[in-house]
Amino acid sequence: MEKLMTFEELHPVCQWQEIREQRQPLLVEADHLVETALDQGVDAVPFRQYRQALRDISKTYSNAKDVVWPQKPSLPQASA
Repeated sequence: MEKLMTFEELHPVCQWQEIREQRQPLLVEADHLVETALDQGVDAVPFRQYRQALRDISKTYSNAKDVVWPQKPSLPQASA
């Protein structure tokens, strides 16, 4: 018979699932930022680093409650 998970075991799993759900749209946006930076001839390194930091959240933090989201870089404003 398969052992059911206790609340204490399941709670961290649910927390990490929530983190992944929050991260997914940020990754989509980060991909767009990298592409936009490349299209504008802007240095894409900060945007790639941001995207990688998002991907590495689960490697960087062992506890989902400790997650601090990386700072999103901004594209330079287009001059008129």
